[in-house]
Amino acid sequence: MCVLLPADAGGDPRMANGQRSTVWVIALILLPLLTIITQEIGLDPAPVVEAATNCTLKDGGSTPAWGTTIEKEVLISEGDEYYYGDEGGWDEDYEYWNTGLSRLEEGFHTSFFLANDSAVSLRMNLTTGWKYTFCIDFQPEYEGGNQATPIADVYLLKEMDRGRYQWDYTTRNNLGDGFRDGIEDSPPWMQNAIFWHPFRDVHSYEKVDEVKFAVSLDHEERSQDPWSDSVHWQTMYLMIDSWDNIRQYDAGVPNRNFTVDLVVMVEERFALPNWTVTMVCCGALLGILAAPFLVHHRYMKAGLDPMVSDTQMDHLKTEGVAPVVAIAPAQPEPVLPPPDQI
Repeated sequence: MCVLLPADAGGDPRMANGQRSTVWVIALILLPLLTIITQEIGLDPAPVVEAATNCTLKDGGSTPAWGTTIEKEVLISEGDEYYYGDEGGWDEDYEYWNTGLSRLEEGFHTSFFLANDSAVSLRMNLTTGWKYTFCIDFQPEYEGGNQATPIADVYLLKEMDRGRYQWDYTTRNNLGDGFRDGIEDSPPWMQNAIFWHPFRDVHSYEKVDEVKFAVSLDHEERSQDPWSDSVHWQTMYLMIDSWDNIRQYDAGVPNRNFTVDLVVMVEERFALPNWTVTMVCCGALLGILAAPFLVHHRYMKAGLDPMVSDTQMDHLKTEGVAPVVAIAPAQPEPVLPPPDQI
């Protein structure tokens, strides 16, 4: 890297500091180019975060604390009748949104039955400061059932989308096929405005026989009533379904029953505050905008300040050693008379 400076910058310490500041500013501007260079040579400065692959809990794990940190709900239909609630039993007083749950801070494992054309959800209170890894494996029903590998869908939903998901399930036979087909082919923004969508639009795993994924929250999920000051803390739902939902690329109805093996691993994690992202992004943008003006100001200012030096050349400090020779004053030239007077 070469920085052009005027020649009369000399040895001024202030100019040297200015040169170092300019070099640092230019280096920070060119820092993002290191990502491209490292990728070309096979190094990745920011590797992709992946979920743990062993899905093994420490000390064998534990069973879920049903009703305390975990709640299971089942959506199932029998003809035109739909049932929802704990284990799929009809309960008029069952209101999942009013049941308080403790924060999930310990891992667990469980297995449960998933009937054909139904859905099972696990309600959990996920919180910040923890990383949650979900390992889901589908197993065929071995007693007189289809032994082929089962295929199903897995979604992570927020509480608001859980209500939309239930409405999608209960109205699937009442809405015209043309309406549902139109929604499937509509733009994503319209689908999100009308129907449910997975958490952060990415936690949907369709047509899978097993899946492993991880999620961490950078802030508490909550909603506030615009007419009051009450705040509602939203829980999360791990939804596993075996029916043909509104999404276009879901697995559909498998026409068989199977079981689900679930392992949830909880690990403590450290996360920077959200405001650090704003500071870094805004600081980098301001630095890029100010760098040309700073370099131009340093260049134009170089050499204009008076240079102060305590040293002088040696021949100016040393007294002369040769004797002083007196020089006679110059004689005036004689004045000659005019030619006519000679």
